[in-house]
Amino acid sequence: MKLGLRAAVFAAALSCSSAVHANDYLSIGSCPVTCTAYTWSAGIADVINRNVDGVEATAEETKGYVANIALMQNGELEASMATSLSAYEAWAGTGNYAGTEPGKILSWMSIAPVAMHIITVEGSGVSSVADLKGKRIGMGQPGGVSMLDADVLMTKVAGEDFEPFRVRLGDMVDMLSDGNIDAALWNGSFPLAPVIKLAATRDLKLIPVDDAFFADLQAAYPPYFRLSIPDDTYEGVAGDVPTYGLANGLVISADVPEDRVYAMTKAVFENLDALAGVHPAFGKMSKETVLDGFGSPLHPGALRYYREIGVPGIEEFVTRTGG
Repeated sequence: MKLGLRAAVFAAALSCSSAVHANDYLSIGSCPVTCTAYTWSAGIADVINRNVDGVEATAEETKGYVANIALMQNGELEASMATSLSAYEAWAGTGNYAGTEPGKILSWMSIAPVAMHIITVEGSGVSSVADLKGKRIGMGQPGGVSMLDADVLMTKVAGEDFEPFRVRLGDMVDMLSDGNIDAALWNGSFPLAPVIKLAATRDLKLIPVDDAFFADLQAAYPPYFRLSIPDDTYEGVAGDVPTYGLANGLVISADVPEDRVYAMTKAVFENLDALAGVHPAFGKMSKETVLDGFGSPLHPGALRYYREIGVPGIEEFVTRTGG
């Protein structure tokens, strides 16, 4: 299946691979071409094409992660970038995907974590998660996964007792700086460039998430996992800031044959050094991180390879996810 737009990155390598007369297509949904997930998808497609006979992989430009899941459910993509919460809800047919057919989309590999940033400035009146209740909150733009995570957080904290502003991160940062909102929520890989900009002009605060709140949140949304934004990631924010996040990674259709997924997974893991030259996130990816954040079952082909290389906790993961 093809959406029509081939990956611009690695175009020469991909055209060479077509000479192999591949008979299986693998379209990998990503996001607009300027975003990181497109670069990741293009790098992975290139590695697959160079190392797996009989597959022609392409990175497809899409509107983003929410659109990717819908395209997979409609059979227009075989794989896509997604957050692990979206992957879990799509597999289970719950949450934002209630009413859709469950079990069609399986976990594949975690690439990098995204961390929930609860962003504010001195004088906002927000010093804890509980303080978000009744405040003016930047939530992220409609259609973005960060807005969905913000909705989960604010529903837990405040029900409907807050004023939402559903705009992009850059606009939220400007509104914070101007005093037009009290806090902003964004689930993303750190450091976030707009937040670096804010810290250069205002006294930035990142609000920590305590253990009790996180435990309650994770009980309802299993893919969330504990992590911290490290000390001095942002100017003026000293010490690690405890928060939570999701995996930013790949999901794959249950319809893709097991042997194909096994071969593709093996190709990616045996070429992580080369992929690190495409994007540094691959340099931090390993068998210790590949399951991070996933709450839905692995594709059998990926599971076979992860067992083969001895991914830590793989049997516990299988028991926990039921697959």
